Formats: sequence, structure tokens, C-alpha cells
Amino acid sequence: MNDTDITRWISRNAAPLAPEALRGPARDAAVVGLGTATRGAHELFDLQRRMLIFLVEELGFRTLALEDDWTTALLLDDHLHTGTGDLRKLLGEAWQPWQVGEVRDALAWLRAFNERHPDDPVRVIGMDFTATRAVAYDLVTEHVREHAPDRLAELTTLYAPLRPTGGIDEHVAAYRALPDKQPHIERAERAARLVAGLPGDGLAAWYAQGIADFHCFHARPLDLPSVERRMAETLLWWHRRTGEKIVYWGGIAHTAAGEHLVSGPHERRNTGGHLRHELGARYLSVALTFDHGTIYGRLAVPPLPAGTADAVLATGPERYLLDVRDGPFTEPGPIRVIGPGYRPEDDADHVMEGGALGTLFDVVAHVREVTPPKPL
Repeated sequence: MNDTDITRWISRNAAPLAPEALRGPARDAAVVGLGTATRGAHELFDLQRRMLIFLVEELGFRTLALEDDWTTALLLDDHLHTGTGDLRKLLGEAWQPWQVGEVRDALAWLRAFNERHPDDPVRVIGMDFTATRAVAYDLVTEHVREHAPDRLAELTTLYAPLRPTGGIDEHVAAYRALPDKQPHIERAERAARLVAGLPGDGLAAWYAQGIADFHCFHARPLDLPSVERRMAETLLWWHRRTGEKIVYWGGIAHTAAGEHLVSGPHERRNTGGHLRHELGARYLSVALTFDHGTIYGRLAVPPLPAGTADAVLATGPERYLLDVRDGPFTEPGPIRVIGPGYRPEDDADHVMEGGALGTLFDVVAHVREVTPPKPL
């Protein structure tokens, strides 16, 4: 099918871009991945927020999973339940792309929802274990204090040289600079084994294993496939543990259901690929895409270049939603992905490859022009 035929197909099948259009595709999903082509656009953040609200209110989704440090998410989750802490300050500790007004508004809505539904709250979890803050050590320590006080001194001794004492970036840098990391790894793994043998609901054991994984990860060269796998494992573990349906916020390079995605120098099965492998059709992959505009406050993005698999989307309406599972998007091709390091002069290089639009995604929500998000 040529581009003209695809344009006609889009015209016939495009639905208005309203969150309610997800009702059919998401009805039987255990996880809905809302992946954006950039984390620097107001319209795409706002779509994530509106779709989250619909999925929570209408389809009973009760967890928001973020591509962010899992220990920062613990603090955000506590705020959603108790109101503890200032949301603006808590987001100031989050990954930089989440530090925008649209994300604050979404979390404020979740806090209000939880106040109205204290017996049926929404949780937030973080999927990234590559940064582990002091709160994780505190939670594990309190668990041991409660369930095995006779082993508290042992755990405290194991964690003493591992526990962060300042900013997380400085802590990571200091650990990576150590010439011999094996003693730290052994301490963290001994602590994880200690906690795994204690009674409880398993959360503390998961936290202790996360601390151990943090130390193992930073002891070797960058391994993106392991990051993708661990993010998927975290999400699947939470789904099995709680039975809750999950809204997963990320970028399309992670949420796409790819087996052999290539972005930059890395080829990998990404997080969405692992989720599709484990959940099959119960993982719904939604791409939030755009054609051109201004992102991250000042960067001008040109229209999608010819030859990219998503360029034909710009021939449709200004804003629309399209179920592409039975559509004509079957030819593999580059798909634009724009991260925080985007350079407009290198626009053609900001792509991912490794699949067709109709196999990487089930649904596409397209906005022709975007504007920058609201700063906090």
C-alpha cells in the first residue's frame, strides 16, 4: 500500500482524539503503555494526563508506573496517600523531564482522587533501579527492626558504607569511581539474602534486592538491555503482587512492543517488548506522536522527514486517534524519537528502528503541532 492509500485509510479510520476512544482497545488490558515521541511537549504530557484520568475513573486502573527512580516514586506514592511533603519539591527530586506542570497537575489529581477514594487508591511506582536513595535503606531497616530485631545490628553494619549521605547523583558518581566495588556488592547481596528469609509481605525483600541490583549495575559498563528488562520485571512483579491494572508512562523507545529495537548504538528487546512477550494482547502499546513544533522551551522541531515510518501520520487530521493493529503500517522503518539531548540540526538521526509502526504500537494518538510544557 502506498502513502496515498495509507492517507485514505487514515481518513476513514481516524477517531477524534478523546481519551474515551481508548475504552475499546484498553478494556481487557492489564498494562497500557502511554509512550511519547518526546517528553518535551505540552500536548503529549496533557494527553498522558487525560488518558490516565480516563483509565482510572472509567476502566479501574489503579497504578501509575513511571520511568523514574523507584525510591523517588516511593516518596511520591506516600504523598498520594497521606499528603506528606510538598509536591513541587518532591518532583524537584524526580527525573528532569517529569519536572513540569503537566505532571504536577496529574499527580495532584491522583492525590484528590485518593482523598475521595481512601479504600480504593491509586498507587505510583518507579521502574528504574539505577538510582537508589536513602529511603530504601530506611524501609528495609525498619522491616528488620520489626521482624528480626536480633539481626538489626548485622543489617546496619552491612548497609553503613553503602547508604547515600548526600545527593543521589554525587552518590552514584562516588560509587562508580571506586576501584574495587566487589565488597559493596557482597554487602548489598548479603543484606538482600538476610531480608529474603524474614516474614512479611515481600516488599522489603524487593527493596533490598533493588539496593543490590543498584550496586551490581554500576559496577559494569552501561547495559541498557538489563535496564529495559529490569523495568519490565518491576512492572510485572507489581501487577502479579497487587492484581492492579497499570498505566505506564514513558517514551516510545521504551514502551514500544519491540523485540530488536535500535536507538543510537544499542539494539535490545525494550521494556514494551518484554511486556508484550509476557502479557501478549493484555499489553496495549499506545504511541503519542507529533509532526512538528517547539519542545523543551525553545527547540524548534521540523516536520517529520520523508522516509520515516510516521511521516504519513501528518497527512491525517490535526489531532486524532488511530487503532493501527489491523492497518497498513506493516513496513519497518525509522520512527522519530526525541530525548532531552535533541539537536534540531541532527533531526534525521533522532530515530529508532527495528519494527513497523503497526507492530510496535497498537494505537497511535497524533498531534500535528506541539508547544513546550509548563515549567514548575
